[in-house]
Amino acid sequence: MADEPTRHPLLGRSSRSRRRELRVWLSMLSLHGEIFTRLNRALSSACGLSIAKFDVLAQLDRCPGGMTLGQLSQRLKVTGGNVSGLVRRLVADGLITREMSSTDRRSFVVDLTSAGKTVFDQACIVHQAELEACFKSIPTRELDAVLHALDRLNGILPGGR
Repeated sequence: MADEPTRHPLLGRSSRSRRRELRVWLSMLSLHGEIFTRLNRALSSACGLSIAKFDVLAQLDRCPGGMTLGQLSQRLKVTGGNVSGLVRRLVADGLITREMSSTDRRSFVVDLTSAGKTVFDQACIVHQAELEACFKSIPTRELDAVLHALDRLNGILPGGR
């Protein structure tokens, strides 16, 4: 009937199932926050980089010859405004260049400088060491199982890998 209220898709499910999903979500958020904080602290202390700056350098390292600000924004999954500020700071730090595109004068191309490549290579060592410290007490088999479950979620959800 037209006057009958529509039911929310979760209302028919057990509260135990909904609590489990909420616990998974909250566990992922908590873990992300803890690892993010540890990585940010380690990178800042050892290399003077925030995790956000590291992520920009990582994307540029994967793309020799540079990329446009729009491409960088897409790869980082952030807004153009966020990228512009990061790029401005990294240019000021001498770690990247920002030049007008030779093919499209409306866009800019950013690329690593040699100093940026050196700092990024050092930061990768710090990043890997911190990740190893975070996960050292978890057996490889368990990490593989977690990775498998996360890969499944990424494949199921819209916008996943």
